[in-house]
Amino acid sequence: MKRKLLLSFVLTVLFLSIAVYSFAMDNMVNGVRNVVGGTENAIENFGNNVSNGVKSGLNTVTHGTENVVTDVKDGMQNTSNSMMGTTTTNNGNNGYTAQRTATNAVTVAGMTTNTWTWIIVGVTGAAIGILVWSYIKQRNSNDIYIDSDEL
Repeated sequence: MKRKLLLSFVLTVLFLSIAVYSFAMDNMVNGVRNVVGGTENAIENFGNNVSNGVKSGLNTVTHGTENVVTDVKDGMQNTSNSMMGTTTTNNGNNGYTAQRTATNAVTVAGMTTNTWTWIIVGVTGAAIGILVWSYIKQRNSNDIYIDSDEL
């Protein structure tokens, strides 16, 4: 009977030590999970804060640029309106518009500026073509073969 009692006591202590160890490990695993999760959240929050800061800075630059462009556009429109005479002035010249006084097209040697432009483009294109052709022709006639055994 003493042996059975001793055996059951040893087995009870053994099972209790295994059970306590399992519960302790479960708490430790949960603690590690919490630490890792907290670190993950901190890194994610840091990344979100950096991203939001960059977005905010870019939005500020965008709005500032937009305001500058709008101010320049408004200033140019105001200048254009005052040059065209559409603004109200006190000199009695309210509807003044500038008109072209030359009635004939501008010509040089009997040809318009558009014709001269195309002549210049054609001559330049032909000159480039001739230069490329002569470079290729010279390159083909001056092809030198060097044998590596002679070096």
